[in-house]
Amino acid sequence: MGVAILAPVPAVHLKSALDTCAAAGRVAFGSNAWELLQKAGKKYGDGIPVLIYPTHHHGDPDRLSDPGYVNFRGVFHGITMAHGGKHPDPTIRPRTMIEGPTPDTACAMFWEVSDLVHVTKEDRIAITDLTAERGTKPFAKGFVPLGPMLVRADFL
Repeated sequence: MGVAILAPVPAVHLKSALDTCAAAGRVAFGSNAWELLQKAGKKYGDGIPVLIYPTHHHGDPDRLSDPGYVNFRGVFHGITMAHGGKHPDPTIRPRTMIEGPTPDTACAMFWEVSDLVHVTKEDRIAITDLTAERGTKPFAKGFVPLGPMLVRADFL
């Protein structure tokens, strides 16, 4: 059974995140969940899968969200601590998070992802197919992750 990071990301930033990842080889998302993400890196190492659940927070102009499903995947490549709430390398931040109408607020750190892809409808992952890292039952229908978390699934 494999382990991954499941994280909600506002859908409004994901198209820009795909562009950034393609151009720079990785993309950085802000978070204050440094303990969990630091634990993920120490316990499982860089390279564990990242499963992104697009949220409607700030809107979804590109219609990337699909409630109940993870439809973006990537590979975790560690964390970078913020400097004054910002990433030290703005070229790996999604443009919409820096310039957009709903820019990021200051955060403690950034988690970096490579190989970010928007998976096809056929390859999307139901949240109900995932279990919390220390859980015993899959997530219930309607569960929405409120922040990054470690999950398990047979297919990972």
